[in-house]
Amino acid sequence: MTTPFEVSARAVHEAATILLDHTQDGLPFRRLWPLVLQAGPSLEDDFRAAAPGATRGLAISLGYTATSLVKAGWLCRKRPVWRLTGLGVQALAEYPEPVDFLSEAGERYMDWRRNREAFDAAAALLQLVPDMRWLDIEDLAAEYEVDAYTLASVFQGTRPDGWHLALDAEGTTVDVGITLLSNEIETWRNLLSEDRLLDEQYSSQDVVRALPGRKMTREEITALVLGETADDPVLPERPRRVWILRGTDEGGASLIRTLWREESVVSLDAGRMSPLPTGAGPQRVRKVVDDAYETMPAGRREELAKEVHTFVARIQDGDIVVCTDGPKGYIGVVRGPAVHQQGATVTYRRKVDWRNLDAPLDIVKDLGPSLLGRLGDADARIVDISEFASRLEALAGPHPVQEPPPVEFEPYLPDITQALVSELTQENAAWLQECVELLRAKPQLVFQGPPGTGKTFTALALARHLTGGTPGNVRLVQFHPAYSYEDFFEGIRPRLTDPGGAEAGGGKPGADSGSGDGSGVVFHLAKGPLRRLADAAERRPAEIFVLVIDEMTRGNLAKVFGELYFLLEYRKEYIHLQYGSDDGSGFRLPPNLFILGTMNTTDRSVSLMDAAMRRRFSFMELHPEVEPLNGMLERWLEDEGRSQDAARLLAELNRRIGDGPSGDQGFRIGPSYFMQPLAHGGRPALARLWRTQIIPLLTEFHWGDETDVAAEYGLDELLRHLGIDGDGEQDTDGPGGSGTP
Repeated sequence: MTTPFEVSARAVHEAATILLDHTQDGLPFRRLWPLVLQAGPSLEDDFRAAAPGATRGLAISLGYTATSLVKAGWLCRKRPVWRLTGLGVQALAEYPEPVDFLSEAGERYMDWRRNREAFDAAAALLQLVPDMRWLDIEDLAAEYEVDAYTLASVFQGTRPDGWHLALDAEGTTVDVGITLLSNEIETWRNLLSEDRLLDEQYSSQDVVRALPGRKMTREEITALVLGETADDPVLPERPRRVWILRGTDEGGASLIRTLWREESVVSLDAGRMSPLPTGAGPQRVRKVVDDAYETMPAGRREELAKEVHTFVARIQDGDIVVCTDGPKGYIGVVRGPAVHQQGATVTYRRKVDWRNLDAPLDIVKDLGPSLLGRLGDADARIVDISEFASRLEALAGPHPVQEPPPVEFEPYLPDITQALVSELTQENAAWLQECVELLRAKPQLVFQGPPGTGKTFTALALARHLTGGTPGNVRLVQFHPAYSYEDFFEGIRPRLTDPGGAEAGGGKPGADSGSGDGSGVVFHLAKGPLRRLADAAERRPAEIFVLVIDEMTRGNLAKVFGELYFLLEYRKEYIHLQYGSDDGSGFRLPPNLFILGTMNTTDRSVSLMDAAMRRRFSFMELHPEVEPLNGMLERWLEDEGRSQDAARLLAELNRRIGDGPSGDQGFRIGPSYFMQPLAHGGRPALARLWRTQIIPLLTEFHWGDETDVAAEYGLDELLRHLGIDGDGEQDTDGPGGSGTP
């Protein structure tokens, strides 16, 4: 089945291929899009079939998908023109398959996203470079601890102001593996010439060089990063953002009642910090915080530095701020830079044009549950909620640079196919289709039943079908008594460092030495399988992701799920995580993430699921005597061209189990025991199956009663009773073989 990702990959690959013929000037999207449809006439129909619930068309989807190519440096998209870069031309040659092409771009996009703040800060720094100066991109990358090739690639795609000032150590166009087209070299030449930096003597048609005497030293770059050479940098225009801001006075009352309202400002307590320039980088802010609060714990200093950097540098003129006072919500627009102000207290302040002081919003009614969930962390003084910009835009008023409205995908689960029915040896699609309908209504489903009924096999097959077989969109975990929230979702984990003090897995040195060879231990917050899958689902909302939890009742569910219990039932809500990794923004389980569980109803070593968890799951039974398992073994044997004796043997075995002392039909054995090669390898192999799998299972079932398991369920006894010829070599080494102890 074709997935939305595959269709998007074809569309973006067609667009890039078309742009190969227009590398000089590029194409505006209004001209590019018809050419894409001409090259791939079935693309729109395929997209609608792959994602019938999608609220946006393929053209809009292509615009968002192409962002991966921009961050990879393969596409330069200066509205309205799209133009393939030299790196993009090279990528098309290296990745001729559409899925490989977009997947590789996606990996590079994630590299950018993981260090987004550093890349943005490096781009902003380019605007602070003094007139007639240039810098070494290796030095710039080292200042922000990012890879120089990745940084140069990002600059090729995003083209921030001043991008042409980042050169190699010799002042020539970047030589860190970046492929350039002739028109890109010419553009570089013209920009350096305009800045009076072009070294005409040593430049040629293929080589562009800047005047060597104009190169900034590493020390000058560091000073620029620390804000020591520019007090009022001009940051690049970027989409409007929305921020929750909280502040309270000495009595604990919201400042929107007094200072913020009366003086049309928002403020942040600066304590003992020295003044910072608008646009100060994170390193500069952290240094000021460290100097002012030497005795404060490092974790709190880092948190404070993030808040201050956001208030001073990230919040910009025209952004929307949301302030709360109980159930009331106040919306304003930032007007002006951050100002360091000394008075009774030292604060940073920003002017705000409040829009609804006399008619505050009712947060619950007017903002909706999704945004309300993001407001729930009272400890977070500043929270970025820019995904709600389109909703709040009408309340705050227009702005020349607006964030594109968020795309809300409706997760679509495909109907069952005959191929899946055949794979699971079922008679018709009705039972499996009911599973899909249950997941559409409630995105958690448990398969329960006795051993051998194919619960895990069914869950994995259904998961692969729902995700279209997309690699990485299905993950299996198995619960056990020692499994915890930290294993499942996220937790603090130790990591060994090498003798030199660096982490074995990369990162900062550890502080805790634990062995004589000089190695040590660092502790970091590690993501578990659910968090990783949820993050992937948030990044790719048009795809389906499925987590399969095997033997889920073998774990302590309350301990494993923790605060996630709530999200299983309320998928549109946000919660604040106990380790604070959501940075005050809240976490949700994405609507395109589904959970399939399996539960062994005969396992006496675990307790059954509690009522709170049961309410959050639908349940489908897999039992040998009911649909879809009744008759399954007979159908499988017929398809395999085998005798029906195995089906008769299973039926007699389950009859005796049902007639036993417990009378519990739920202990009957599923057909999968007889759908494996060991059951059809002759009499010795069948006896081995009986001795090693069937008899031990039945012994556990009858633990505590007086049933003679070997006599009641011995293979020889059942074969004799059924009149099945016991041809072949006898295997009598144990009670399962002959029925005799």
